[in-house]
Amino acid sequence: MDLLERPAPLPLLRAAPRGLEIVPRRGALWRVARTDGYVLGYVERVTDETGPHYRSKRLIGRAERFDVIGEFGAPDDAVDALRY
Repeated sequence: MDLLERPAPLPLLRAAPRGLEIVPRRGALWRVARTDGYVLGYVERVTDETGPHYRSKRLIGRAERFDVIGEFGAPDDAVDALRY
């Protein structure tokens, strides 16, 4: 993925769940944060031979690595996984 790729809204998302902000970061990556600014994690669109899916991931420690929460067929489900 080209890091200079233009960010885009998360596709097919009904609406940002109450109390959350979804911010496009680059290409196929979105930051999910509470409205107070606390970052819950990221949703990344991944496309392979089965088609697109959405990976939820959370930063562990001081941004040293990501913990993958899961992969989902719908972006709404990927965002919901970060809420808990």
